[in-house]
Amino acid sequence: MKIIFDKNELIDAMTPALGAVSDKNTISAIEGILFTTAGDDACILSAYDLEKGYRTRVKARVEEEGSFIINAVKLYRMVRMMPGPDVTIEVGQRFMTRVQSGVAQYSLSAMPGADFPSLPDLEGAGQVVMRQATLKKMLAQTVHAIAAGTAISQRPILSGAYFKLSDGVFTMVTCDGNRMALRERESGFTSDGQEYSFIVPGKTLGELQRILASDGEDEVSLTFGRKHVIFHLGESIFFSRLIDGDYIDYRRVTPKNNRIKVILDRQDLIASLERVSLVTDDKSVGQLNGFVKCTFEGDTLKVSSTSSVSSINDEMEIEKTGDDIVIGLNCRYFLDALRSISDEKICIMLGTPLTSIVIEKDDTPAEESDENGKKEDEGTYLYMVCPVKMKD
Repeated sequence: MKIIFDKNELIDAMTPALGAVSDKNTISAIEGILFTTAGDDACILSAYDLEKGYRTRVKARVEEEGSFIINAVKLYRMVRMMPGPDVTIEVGQRFMTRVQSGVAQYSLSAMPGADFPSLPDLEGAGQVVMRQATLKKMLAQTVHAIAAGTAISQRPILSGAYFKLSDGVFTMVTCDGNRMALRERESGFTSDGQEYSFIVPGKTLGELQRILASDGEDEVSLTFGRKHVIFHLGESIFFSRLIDGDYIDYRRVTPKNNRIKVILDRQDLIASLERVSLVTDDKSVGQLNGFVKCTFEGDTLKVSSTSSVSSINDEMEIEKTGDDIVIGLNCRYFLDALRSISDEKICIMLGTPLTSIVIEKDDTPAEESDENGKKEDEGTYLYMVCPVKMKD
């Protein structure tokens, strides 16, 4: 096999593929990228760690056909250091591989393409098409609530994000047992009244975020099969195994009878909580993820926190309907939810000091504009944070 690539195009193709390469050193083949020639003007690059995978097509000048596996990390480092605009990859006898650009030349070993694991069926049943920037934003607004650590061993389904597709609506939900994030948008998906749902692993979504474009009009097409979800991005495909199991009934666990309604400025609250976090997250004394005491009294929200070495008291104006209430909340969880929202004004619903708070859209939120001055509807959102029991 002998292929000549444009250096920058090869780097652009390999960068997302690295996220689907195994680093566990269990099977040598899945530590590499499969290079397979496609005619005389292209090459298919495939990476697959048995859980998630990436496949893309790259323009190239093929002088000798073939299919070989080359260690991904080593090759990527070599290509990045090459001095010229073109890179030649040539696999000779005994799988010895030459990587050359100008007078610079590396050598490393390859493996036969037949050793690469078979890719799953990449055909899906349903389809949702949206801007890559839109999906990337939805992920950024929800992945913070995916379970990690001990919460995964207790409830493995919480280690992923729940996707639901129904007629005209695309829903994404994450929950770690202490907080929940929900985003819902209109979509072009039609299912004749039938709903489709599946759980995508959090590790997969982290890699997908890196691949998706942050702006522009490039689209991503989402399809799903019995065991896999597939994301089509132009000439590239990113896919992942799904998590088996039934997700929590997120509608049932969301409080419905919170009678206290508070309207406030989101940025003012973020600024106040960031000041509080200097006390709640005091690494010098080994204190992390401490709680903030929130006192909703009349038209004022008072926030306070005390550690063994410091304390803080702050307050801001609010619009409140209902009784006064004092509640303790994890400061970091509260901030994560607020930072995932872009509305200037938000609505917080409260019930009792032992009931989760719900953050949702204000009834009359301010409209937002994108860079071109066009109004963009971000859809529906809901964030829930469980209370912390405070000592008297």
